[in-house]
Amino acid sequence: MTTRTVNDQLTRVGAGTPMGDLLREYWMPVMRSARVAEPGGAPVPVELLGEKLVLFRAADGTLGCFAEACPHRGASLVLARNEDCALRCVYHGWKFSVTGEVLETPSEPPELTKFASRVKLRTYPVAEAGGIIWIWPGDPTREAPPLPGFAFHKLPPEQVFGLIAPVECNWLQGLEADVDSAHVALLHETEARAGALRELLDDVAPRDDIDEQPYGLRFAAVRHLSTGEQLVRVKPFAMPFYTVVPELPSGDRLWHAWVPVDDHRTIMWYLWYNEERPVDPTVFASQFGLDLATLDPDNIRAGWSRENAWGQDRSEMRDGRSFSGIRGLVMQDIAVQESMGPIVDRTRENPGRSDTGIIATRRYLLKALKQHALGQRAPGVDADYGQVRSAALTVPAGCDWRTR
Repeated sequence: MTTRTVNDQLTRVGAGTPMGDLLREYWMPVMRSARVAEPGGAPVPVELLGEKLVLFRAADGTLGCFAEACPHRGASLVLARNEDCALRCVYHGWKFSVTGEVLETPSEPPELTKFASRVKLRTYPVAEAGGIIWIWPGDPTREAPPLPGFAFHKLPPEQVFGLIAPVECNWLQGLEADVDSAHVALLHETEARAGALRELLDDVAPRDDIDEQPYGLRFAAVRHLSTGEQLVRVKPFAMPFYTVVPELPSGDRLWHAWVPVDDHRTIMWYLWYNEERPVDPTVFASQFGLDLATLDPDNIRAGWSRENAWGQDRSEMRDGRSFSGIRGLVMQDIAVQESMGPIVDRTRENPGRSDTGIIATRRYLLKALKQHALGQRAPGVDADYGQVRSAALTVPAGCDWRTR
């Protein structure tokens, strides 16, 4: 059982909180590149770790990221003009370069030539890789660490298919659901039975083997099959909130990220990639509850919420068409996470053996908080994220899967 103090340490992400300060050591994926594809286009608002930012692509294609509030009087720079590789606030015309330099302050007398040089605008390092815009929200007086080089970063666009869902709950609820191996054959029973994961139903109470890695933790869910063999599904958890689901028969892998908007909201990433061939979304669309004809890639859960029970259909539950009554893996995951409330009260839990991975993740994060408080380097920041890979294998009973 988790204490209230520990629960707060793990979940609160605002500036000055232990977890908020730790998370600010890492690059974070905040939106699809397609949302800011147009050079000189409209600035886009971003909320991250309780802070409001603005992201834009200058006329020459360079990306910039600022605090949203103009440093003059606080007007939103989302309204700004994107001109001459700079943003100009529409309130008093103050103009800021991509790097945050104050270029013009037309509302001030021309004789105050040094005024602009004294104004400070908070800027954020921004990068683009894998069809994603990344922001580093760390200390502006320090150099950002290298961008995490996930396997899909160097793939051509047709081999990567990224989607986003805003989730109305704390980021840790998403991450814990992701490392929870036991729920896959239960919550997702209907989809597992109809698809490539039907073998998971042979053993709905898997054993978790957990190893520490340079990037975080590696989980292996070990199941006993009806054939007498063991099915091992290996999923990495890379700091601070990434996982990679074992590949489908097509070779597609699913990369997840749970990016905190604030204490009560999260950006959930569903990103499929294939290192050998183009990704075909029709292969997994039905299983994940995606209607490709009407899909909003920036909000794949649009229309479903607590108010309509996340689309749960009790008639499908009664007649055996669906275990959960909720269509698709995406909404099933979102529904149970949001149903816990904005931040789940972990003091009331009763964890069992199936929660071994959850407990290990919490302990790892608490250890990371202690190390960071002592001034040590945040774990995983310098790791080779290209080694963050999943796997699925079948081994003889009693065989150590690590040797295969």
